[in-house]
Amino acid sequence: MPYEPGVLTACGYIGDRQTAGCELKTVGPTQGIRLRPDRAVLKAEPGDLSFVTVEVVDAQGLVHPQADHTVYFTVKGEGSIAAVGNGNPVSTERYRGNQRRAFRGRCLVVVRANGTPGEILLRAQADGLDAAETVIRVGM
Repeated sequence: MPYEPGVLTACGYIGDRQTAGCELKTVGPTQGIRLRPDRAVLKAEPGDLSFVTVEVVDAQGLVHPQADHTVYFTVKGEGSIAAVGNGNPVSTERYRGNQRRAFRGRCLVVVRANGTPGEILLRAQADGLDAAETVIRVGM
């Protein structure tokens, strides 16, 4: 089948009943970054962690599977960057630092609380993309 942009839908059936489904959509040009913390509130204990998924997305919010931008991170407030990663099994990049190259449109930054209640502001930016910010609260 020749390539055409659009939507590819696959459905699984048992008898006449649909039991599974999946859609793949054509992505547009990369536009921005999306941050998705696994926890929006950390304990006010040194070392409590939030794993933040970083996604390079198009204008419709679809993750771009070929995006490999280097994403730079800054943290302000009551925390710091504990680690960065991207799931690329052959990457030689360090796990410590403030930047990471996206792999298949995604990377990860781990934010660590410093033990003081307040907020952590995480900012992610990359050349040619709209930057993103998220706030992670550090509770009592």
